[in-house]
Amino acid sequence: MASDGAWRICFRYGADRWVFFNFLVLLFWAPLPLASNRTWALGLLAVSMIFLFAALCIARLWRAESIFTCLGVGTWPLACLCLFALWLALQWSGVIPGLETADAFNTLQYLLATLTYVAAFSLVLLLVKSSAHVRWLMAVILASGVSQALIAIGLFASRATYIFLFMPFTQGTRATGTFANFDHLAGYMELCIPAGVGLMLAHMGSGENKTLNRREHMVNVLKFMMSGKMLVRLMLVIMVIALVLTRSRMGSVAFFTSMLVIGGIAMLRNPRLRIAAFWLILSLIVIDVVVIGQWVGIDHVVERLQNTALDNEHARGEETVEQRSQTPRQAFGMVIERPLSGFGAGSFYTVFPRFKSADKNSFWDHAHNDYVQLAAETGLVGLGLLATMVLMTIARILILWKEHEPRINRGVAFGVAMAICALLIHSWVDFNLQIPANALVFCVLLAVVWVLVPHTAATKEVINDIG
Repeated sequence: MASDGAWRICFRYGADRWVFFNFLVLLFWAPLPLASNRTWALGLLAVSMIFLFAALCIARLWRAESIFTCLGVGTWPLACLCLFALWLALQWSGVIPGLETADAFNTLQYLLATLTYVAAFSLVLLLVKSSAHVRWLMAVILASGVSQALIAIGLFASRATYIFLFMPFTQGTRATGTFANFDHLAGYMELCIPAGVGLMLAHMGSGENKTLNRREHMVNVLKFMMSGKMLVRLMLVIMVIALVLTRSRMGSVAFFTSMLVIGGIAMLRNPRLRIAAFWLILSLIVIDVVVIGQWVGIDHVVERLQNTALDNEHARGEETVEQRSQTPRQAFGMVIERPLSGFGAGSFYTVFPRFKSADKNSFWDHAHNDYVQLAAETGLVGLGLLATMVLMTIARILILWKEHEPRINRGVAFGVAMAICALLIHSWVDFNLQIPANALVFCVLLAVVWVLVPHTAATKEVINDIG
């Protein structure tokens, strides 16, 4: 009996470690094949992620554990995501009159991507049960962002012309890394940089307000220079360089706006986080933007912003605000025609030609506005389910920001809040949520918030070593 019990424990925890390791590998892999934004790459990612989730469920059932109990409070946002997947399944199946999709193949592909996000969200809730797990997860997201940044910087400097996975690339103008679009690389940086910021703040801001003399200050500076926090800080510099090299106007605006807004809110709400957040944000602005940004060409981003005029008369070759907003404004006609059900997930390419103006001769796969596209394709029902999930996560973040919370809660909550703010701003003029690698990391960051236990509930939930 004893040996049988030991075997069961070994099987359960061995399976958990194996699934967690492979889950981290998939997170790192997702952006490499053109951000998994190809049918074959998405299929590979989906099959792998769903297989890991199924393997973990089998391991838990073997030990007679309830999966729903293990999900904890994260069940509620996960339920919204599951209902969204069910809504897409109903669109694809066409069993309800008036809800059928206009493009069954693309809706099925969209459903497959959503099931991938459901599996990833569930895996975070089931596997991340300690502060060490949280740090590993955030560290892998950070490492993935740094690897993409290094690839993007290296290729940008090479000014090479080549074909990667059947897609032609010409480097040297705007950094793309292994992404097909530079704006989506900027969106990925907007998610990975906050993960690094969260890691740094999780090790800073202990709340001690001791008066230090000059010698003690120097010792603390030297300790910081030789610590892992300095390595993370250098990684943030590399990713900011890549973000600047994308020359993405809204990507840069979204990142710096989120940094200032969330940083300001955090400093007002949490005195224990105030000093650490202030110095980190100040260093990001002074070192990354003013010093390094000038070296790598942030003036090009500023020039693009200045040339983004409100009308064609002052455009200077850049797409104007009026031109950029034409597609989502015309796509809003799709929302008006089918406000609740939408035309089917992934059907924008098929349906939009009926709503676009005659002067738009090119093809449009996306509305360049995630909110309009989600409403047009999945209706206000689908958009409402996703908005509810994000709003619940924001409410959870506000709880984790309280002054008495452990450092890891406050730090990670800050990083995720920054990522949410940046992506929500960028989504007004782009479609990062339609890119599998970006949407996957976004879902994982949302899920991390739900595995952190608030101080007041720490004695009631079974999560060890948080903080």
